[in-house]
Amino acid sequence: MRAFFCIPLGVGQRTAIASIAERFRGATRMRASWVRPENYHLTVRFLGEIDPILTVDLDQVCRGVAESVDPFAITFDRLGAFPAAERARVLWVGGETPAEYINLVTSLNEQLRPLGFGPEWKRPVAHVTVARIKSVPDPDLGRLLEAPHTFPSEPARVDRVALMESRLTPEGAVYSPLFEVRLGVER
Repeated sequence: MRAFFCIPLGVGQRTAIASIAERFRGATRMRASWVRPENYHLTVRFLGEIDPILTVDLDQVCRGVAESVDPFAITFDRLGAFPAAERARVLWVGGETPAEYINLVTSLNEQLRPLGFGPEWKRPVAHVTVARIKSVPDPDLGRLLEAPHTFPSEPARVDRVALMESRLTPEGAVYSPLFEVRLGVER
């Protein structure tokens, strides 16, 4: 099964981000796959194809990491593109990456190594993917990213990590939680 660790978002945050994505979608001219709002999340680590029996070990690893990280908040206040506006493959909504998020991602990656998962080389960036660009990016993308946008007024409270299964269907990915672990609760 295909799986990833993530931070699920509440309905309010997903609704606010969906509004931003919809306005942005209407302003761009490019072929893209737009993520459904129910699938919005902050990725902690994509695992790829795993043996379902491994979820027992993944749960144990996640619990060990989660107890060392206190709940925190992330403010969504910007739009961005990876790797850059002129070569964009991914559009995202994000904000300043808190130290707690970096600690969570780094600690989980370290604890996954004994289970056979290689190191993650990318620097953690707190973001929610809203679209994957399937063609040449809109030539005005840089200007559109810099334009003023209305973001959620409330920061997203991060208090849990989930392991999600991702099933690919003709209508898009369907995510199902395999387990959730609350942050900082074991102390």
